[in-house]
Amino acid sequence: MSDHKVAVLNLEWASYPCRDRIMATLVCNYLRYQGYSVNEESIFNGYYWINRLRPRVFFITNTIGAKENFEIVKYANGKGLKVISLISEGNFKETKDFVEEFVWGWNKEKIMYEDIHLQWSERTRNLTLKYYPELNSKVRVSGGVGFDIYKILPLPERESFLKKYGKEKYQKIVGIGCYDFSSYYPHDHRFNIVKKVYSSEAEIIRFRRDRDSFREILSRIIPANPDILFLLKKHPGAPADNFAAGIEGLESLDNVLIIQSQEVIFDCLAVSDFWLVYDSTTALEAWLMDKPTGLINPSGTDFLRDNLYLGSPNYSTVEELQKAIDEYYRSGNLVGFAEKEPERRKLIKDIVQWDDGLNHVRAGNEIISLLENNLTGEYKPEPPDYLVKRLRNRLLWIFSPALKFLPKFRFYAERKKNFNRKQLRDFQEKLLKAQIQFYRSRNLSSDKLKKIKCL
Repeated sequence: MSDHKVAVLNLEWASYPCRDRIMATLVCNYLRYQGYSVNEESIFNGYYWINRLRPRVFFITNTIGAKENFEIVKYANGKGLKVISLISEGNFKETKDFVEEFVWGWNKEKIMYEDIHLQWSERTRNLTLKYYPELNSKVRVSGGVGFDIYKILPLPERESFLKKYGKEKYQKIVGIGCYDFSSYYPHDHRFNIVKKVYSSEAEIIRFRRDRDSFREILSRIIPANPDILFLLKKHPGAPADNFAAGIEGLESLDNVLIIQSQEVIFDCLAVSDFWLVYDSTTALEAWLMDKPTGLINPSGTDFLRDNLYLGSPNYSTVEELQKAIDEYYRSGNLVGFAEKEPERRKLIKDIVQWDDGLNHVRAGNEIISLLENNLTGEYKPEPPDYLVKRLRNRLLWIFSPALKFLPKFRFYAERKKNFNRKQLRDFQEKLLKAQIQFYRSRNLSSDKLKKIKCL
């Protein structure tokens, strides 16, 4: 066996607490708690870290959402590493095209290079195996790891949050999780996928019209409620322009706060009184924080989507939404929300499987099983076709700050800027402290935690 300098290597895009970072660090911290050596590094310097550290297991949260992720997984597999992955967007819609996209994404070869791939629920595993039965031995169910954060982290102080943006005067906050409408327009790189999924142009045009109507509703509601702060959280993968979110022109209003990546969704949900969406998994995250939710679906809810919408009432007009806002601030109840409690209970199980805060433990125990049973393979020589790619990657990473005036180096300079070691270390320590407190509050010793398994 080759000289492994670390038990587990994790590679991700960013150090700040975005969705994938939260998932990764929850699992990595659990492994540290159990006594294993773990390194969390940037995927854009990944070839270097794989060769320098020679980990026994390579762990990543998302293998198919970007070309860089798929290529590094394939490389790790070629080096003889055991590879284990989570899934970032794990709430599949129940059609073959959607399942194909969620399972393979950038992996056009349709060869699963992971040894273990962990999904959110039995429902999605069954859907995957319905179309790809050959993956039976690789696909398991850990539950939705990222959702554990809502059981583990303490809530932020609203006053401190608002002070950062000079919005302390507001006592009422309505949160809105914005949709990314950009994929329904020809200029977007995902448009060809959208055309494949939707059978007619009329369906695509409907989303464009809904974008316009969504913006129209907000442009009338927000000025009509000057005493309420509207926190508009943009989708993390959406373009920087506000058009994609259907909120262009609203940024100039005093009672609007637009957030892209400067705050995590956890904090945005925590400071909001209730949460509105067009279509977003953040509604489920709001339920896990005991926040009421509603939909803004101007043309109705009957479009191709997963079943998450069944847990929230829909306010399709300005009048319906205003009535809901007025009733909430009068009685503390969001119109139509309480009646959907049975649907929400079922949806939580169907989507994230468990809401006990221990899905990261289930995922971590899969890695521990590989390590303890010595199922970590032999380290192999460099695949010939990757030598040039690896060296090029390293040079781009090292020299990108100095040569960022060149387009390719600029891309790497931005990625390097997004991976701040102090920021990552501070987050690791903050989260580990909360995790240990969470384990202790539930009387879960190290040995008890190890008995919590995936399906």
